[in-house]
Amino acid sequence: MTYLDEDSFQQANRLIYLSLIYSNGNRRALSQYMEEMTELLQKFRSSEPFQQLVEAGLKAMELQILTITSDGLRLSARHANSFFATTLTDYGKMLARSDNKAADLLCVHCAIATALFPNETDLDAPVEDLGVVMVEDIIQVLRRFADQEQKLPAEDDILDPQVRTAAQRIRELPEENPDSKRAGAGASWLALINRVLEHLVSTDYLLAFEDHQEDVIEYRPTPAYQAALRQAAVYAFHHFRNVATGQDPQLKTPGTGPDQESESPQLTEQPETEVN
Repeated sequence: MTYLDEDSFQQANRLIYLSLIYSNGNRRALSQYMEEMTELLQKFRSSEPFQQLVEAGLKAMELQILTITSDGLRLSARHANSFFATTLTDYGKMLARSDNKAADLLCVHCAIATALFPNETDLDAPVEDLGVVMVEDIIQVLRRFADQEQKLPAEDDILDPQVRTAAQRIRELPEENPDSKRAGAGASWLALINRVLEHLVSTDYLLAFEDHQEDVIEYRPTPAYQAALRQAAVYAFHHFRNVATGQDPQLKTPGTGPDQESESPQLTEQPETEVN
């Protein structure tokens, strides 16, 4: 049995700190500490007392381990109200330059999660039993959300006000910008989707597989991503999904059957809409 030495408490805190950097996808900041991270992970795996010390620290900070990789501990908030739960400000720091843009990206993040986990039971199913999603599936979810959000009463506070503002902005953006490769080109649904997908792949939440025959990229969820959403680490996801799939009580209308209410958005044929 390995016993704790006088440096163990500091090392446990360092492992948590470096794992938070890793979990936020900041590979550049982490690169200078990779040798230290490797040593700490070795101690975490080989010493049960040290592992218990780290887990106690994580519990005190309302964090949990989703998975362990060779690069660090993949951490997530234990619940949506945790200090470390993903918020609009986090998206602003990670992927955007302002909270307004961050809200746009949060909508896209929720659309990706809705495409992968359209039903609550999907969050408990083995990830290998779940299907793949492509960009077109995510666009369909965004179309559905942008349409359904307009039907919510103005006083309905199910969504964060910034997310509702973002829904209006999503409706105003084109689905694809023909000049997207030109410097200074405006935003589009496709550009936002690709930006979030790249981040999710870089943080090992999604796995990307290129289908050369169809010339598309398919994305599969990882257990870590599923666990994070199950714990509502992305606080807006469940509310977004209820709106996008028509399951919000405020959206139900007479004559709507239960089968229609729970229909998966990516399986619903959506009319082509042009957003200018």
